[in-house]
Amino acid sequence: MAKKKAAKGVRKSILELIDIQGYDKKNNCYCMKDGSYMNIIQITSKDLVNSSDDEVEYDCLRFARLYKLYAEDIKIITMNFPCDTAEQQHYIEHKMQKQANPVYKSFLQRKLDELVWLGKHDTTREYYYMIFAKNTEEMEKNTLLLMNTLGRGKNGLLAYLTEEKKQQILFRLANKCSMMN
Repeated sequence: MAKKKAAKGVRKSILELIDIQGYDKKNNCYCMKDGSYMNIIQITSKDLVNSSDDEVEYDCLRFARLYKLYAEDIKIITMNFPCDTAEQQHYIEHKMQKQANPVYKSFLQRKLDELVWLGKHDTTREYYYMIFAKNTEEMEKNTLLLMNTLGRGKNGLLAYLTEEKKQQILFRLANKCSMMN
C-alpha cells in the first residue's frame, strides 16, 4: 500500500536528480548544487603487452604513490566509446580519388571497408578520474597533486579534457543505453 502511494507522487525532474549546477569556465570544472566542485581528468592508456616490465612496474608504483598521497574523494570511471575512424576514411577517400592504378585502388578500397567496419562494430575503452573538492583552491591543489604524481604528456598517465568531452562523459553516465558518435 505504501509503495502505491509513493508511486503516485509527482516525478522529479532531471534538474532535481542531477547535482550539477553548471560549468565554471574559469576553473574548468563543474560547480555542484551544494557549492562543491567536481572535475574529470582522463587516464591515458598504455600498451602493457609491448611495454617493458620495468616501465609497467614504475607506472604501478606511481599509481600506488597517488593513492597514498591523495586523501580526498576520487572515482574511477570506465567507458566504451564508438571507434571514430572518420578522419582516416576521409584521407583514404581522398587518396582513392587521385589514384589511377586500379590495383592500388582496390587495396585502398579494402582498407576503407575495414575502417567503416571498425567504426560500426568496435569501441574504444577510456578511463577517467572524477575528483571532488569543497572549493576552487582545493580543486587546484587536488588537480596539481594528480598531475605531479602521475604526470601528463608523452610519459604521463593523465590528460586534461575539453568541456565538450566532459559533457559527453556526463551524458553517457546519465544515459547508459545511448550510443554517441
